[in-house]
Amino acid sequence: MKKLIVLAITLALVLSIASFAEGVGEGYPGSGITPPEGSAIIKGELIGLEAGWGENADTGRAAAFDGDPITFFDPLGTGDGYAGIDAGEEYVLTYIAIHPRDGQLPRFDGAEINGSNDGENWELIWISEGEAEEFKWYEIPADQFKIKEPSFRYYRYYNEFTHGDVGEVELYGYSKAAAAAAAAEPEPVVVVEEAPVEAAEAAAEPAPVAEPAPAAAAPAAAPQTADMTALIVVTAVAAFGCAVLVTKKK
Repeated sequence: MKKLIVLAITLALVLSIASFAEGVGEGYPGSGITPPEGSAIIKGELIGLEAGWGENADTGRAAAFDGDPITFFDPLGTGDGYAGIDAGEEYVLTYIAIHPRDGQLPRFDGAEINGSNDGENWELIWISEGEAEEFKWYEIPADQFKIKEPSFRYYRYYNEFTHGDVGEVELYGYSKAAAAAAAAEPEPVVVVEEAPVEAAEAAAEPAPVAEPAPAAAAPAAAPQTADMTALIVVTAVAAFGCAVLVTKKK
């Protein structure tokens, strides 16, 4: 009984903590970008500043992951604060999409995407080397990364050179564990069932040859032309003889 009570209390605590976890917005992602094959948007619990410049909750981390580029993340200062995602497990990053803040395009200079597996020590994956030219989506493929196939649990948007505002951040990739499990799964073996011996022998026997049907009896040949002529002559002579005989009797 005591074990059941302890289990119930533990479960209640876990659910309470989970209910306070802040995730990405319902409209996230909002760019409509098609990621590389095998990749999908990386979602998870948000990490970083809950409130931005001036303790404004509307410009905290959630504004960078809500699917709306009009809202924006505004750090406390240059190199002071970041917005990121705890994916819950290691993900291999394959594609990045970033939308700068409207009216603050110069603050895109020095923008970084970092990765970490402990949430404290961060590695540089990509960095912007100039200001944003337009208020639009900027797409960064893997061949522009500083690290080949970066694999981290935590990802963040950060800037230590300028104030670092950003409208939206989208990170794409795939689960490292799921990819390893799929690669280790053996290929299915296709078993071809052999036909029974009796069926095989029956199939091997030649089909019986049908007996030819007996030929129909040929109709009697019609009398030849010469025979018909002779018959007519004999008949005429006989008739003539009968006529002469009757005449004599008269």
